[in-house]
Amino acid sequence: MLILVMAFVFVFVYRVSTTIFINNYSKELLNSYHVFSSTPQRGMGPMGPMVARAFRNQKFYENMFIQIDETVVQNSDELKPQEYQEGPRVVYENGGTYLIYGFIESGKKVIIGTRMFEYEIFLDALKKTLVMGIFLSIALALTFGVIMGSRIARPLKEISKILQATVLSDLSKRIEVESRTKEILELKESLNRALERIEDAYRRQEQFSSDVAHEIRSPLTSIVGFSRLITRWGIEDPEIVLEAAKNITETAEGMITMTESLLFLAKPDLKPELNPVNLKKALQEVCDFLKRSASMEVTLKLPDIMVLTDEELVKLAFKILLENSLKHAPGKPVEVFWERKRSALVFRDYGPGIPEKEKERIFQRFYKVDSSRASSGYGLGLSIFKKIIDTLGLKVSVETPESGGTMFLLEGWNEINPQHN
Repeated sequence: MLILVMAFVFVFVYRVSTTIFINNYSKELLNSYHVFSSTPQRGMGPMGPMVARAFRNQKFYENMFIQIDETVVQNSDELKPQEYQEGPRVVYENGGTYLIYGFIESGKKVIIGTRMFEYEIFLDALKKTLVMGIFLSIALALTFGVIMGSRIARPLKEISKILQATVLSDLSKRIEVESRTKEILELKESLNRALERIEDAYRRQEQFSSDVAHEIRSPLTSIVGFSRLITRWGIEDPEIVLEAAKNITETAEGMITMTESLLFLAKPDLKPELNPVNLKKALQEVCDFLKRSASMEVTLKLPDIMVLTDEELVKLAFKILLENSLKHAPGKPVEVFWERKRSALVFRDYGPGIPEKEKERIFQRFYKVDSSRASSGYGLGLSIFKKIIDTLGLKVSVETPESGGTMFLLEGWNEINPQHN
């Protein structure tokens, strides 16, 4: 950048200086020609101060190139005949730089010219200055680059050391580097935010692993206990064998369900297949399926609303919510209705409700609000539900009505031909 600036300055100085030289030379050239061409015997006559001024410029006139029409009148430097062009111009001949000036006088084309020695000296000095300036600019640029590189490299090396020292056993370290460089400070903030997210993810992963181990230990202990019961008493009492086998089967099926749920949650991304779906019809199909295995009272209060969504995923989300209501509000009705004001699908049960401080945590894996809700299941249903909702681009909120119970509101539907009646 510095070199470009220097080059621009030199070009500017060269053009301005050239213009000044040509203007001054042109004036002097015309003045000398007019003085001597109008002075008898090359200035030998009664012309007073004008003649004296002409004699001072006599040498300049004697070295002048003069051509009138096609005839070369004077040519001490042996220049070739010039083509007429009005005004000044610069030509290069015989290793020299000449100013040629054309004008009309008494109906004749007059071309005069002279060598510009001062201009050649100036160009030579300018070239030397330019070369020196370029080398100086390069030296300054290198020096500046080394200094700036050192200022930038030092905090980067410190950051690198800190990152190398940050291991999984100690993710609490943060980068503290003093620097005046804006980019370094932004890098430090970005890395610290990334470390915070990594630490949070690692802690949650540790907690998740601990929860999985705890949830698996209980059913495995149950299976081992019933197996020992069969081994010890099975031969004497067949009923004990049947009861124990039944419990082992139920426990194993529960573990299979938990494993499938974990595999679903472990999927890096779900790609929904968007198609027109009738929400009322989808809900009715889910209710019919659930009524085959459990007694439940579900009231659907919504019109035929068409939305663009993934039918299989949205049905699974409905199934999880209805099963959650059935589990925590057994024997009580569940209402599903459409709230036109917010374009929200609302699931309302009449169970014990969810405390306000717990509402943000109910979607965490293995989380259970209290012992009454922990009687069965692994606490994975609402985590799967939340992942589906996020995949479908919906928003879920949890409200507690004054009359009790819980309301789950699903908003953000992509309605097809929305109805406002």
